[in-house]
Amino acid sequence: MHVTPPPPPASGDDGNGPGHEDDQHAHLPHQRWEELPPVDVRIPDDLSELDDEVAAYQAELRAQRRRERVDRLVPGLRSLRGRRRRPGRRHRPDLLERLDRRDRPRAPGGRPRHTSGAAVALIVIVLAALGAMVPLVLAHPRPLAPQGAVPLASTTAPPGAVGGLLPGVPLSTARTSRPATDLRPALIVLLPVACECPRAIHEIVSQAREGRPIPTYLVAPWTDDPSLERLVRQPDAAAGFAVGYNDPGASLSRLYRADPRQPTLLLVAMDGRLVHPPRIFTVGDRLEGWLGALPGR
Repeated sequence: MHVTPPPPPASGDDGNGPGHEDDQHAHLPHQRWEELPPVDVRIPDDLSELDDEVAAYQAELRAQRRRERVDRLVPGLRSLRGRRRRPGRRHRPDLLERLDRRDRPRAPGGRPRHTSGAAVALIVIVLAALGAMVPLVLAHPRPLAPQGAVPLASTTAPPGAVGGLLPGVPLSTARTSRPATDLRPALIVLLPVACECPRAIHEIVSQAREGRPIPTYLVAPWTDDPSLERLVRQPDAAAGFAVGYNDPGASLSRLYRADPRQPTLLLVAMDGRLVHPPRIFTVGDRLEGWLGALPGR
């Protein structure tokens, strides 16, 4: 459809006289009409012919929203990307630029490929979360693994006596079970029933990690002791630097006559022998000399 301007006013009419009150062009002098360029407006018979233009416009809007979202989540990222570009050096597009370009090409059929801006936000959030977890992992390493290369000692001392081996009673967790003789070298902490002693556990674990760390194990005298997991994980207790086990039959507590109110300590050498008599720990005790008797420390 071709649209042309309306005809100029009649001779002697400057375009502002009577009869032009309702004419939207009446305010223009007729001398100006010939200066106006022709207007050519084409309306397609099938509106689907505009699909490509609409799709390109929507892709540009998605790219703009994506850039704004990244600017909100990571302020200064785009300016940093700009500073990294050097004149004369081949530029390697980063993730955001590749996503912007992915919106531009046409898939078969003339439809643009669609990339959700939420995917970019999700990637940024995941990377930020992983970066925040690294210091936590480094600050809470697991205890040293028990050394199993040295065979158990051959001794005539009975279990429960100094120089004797720990009994092979099974100790369990929610996932596995192992005999007590596998815990070597070790500082074994026999807990009272439902022990609410985070401060004492914190001091024991901290002293065991001074110098060359000694693998530390908290042993509860019955299955599913609710205090065990708290003492293993709480920052004011073991803070993840000890492993917790259940002694379902309380065999170790009975054999070594563990105190019913305070933690009882067992120091076990690499070959499985008990180094010292059991020691009852109270808050404020220092263990340097007692732990120093462990061979190899």
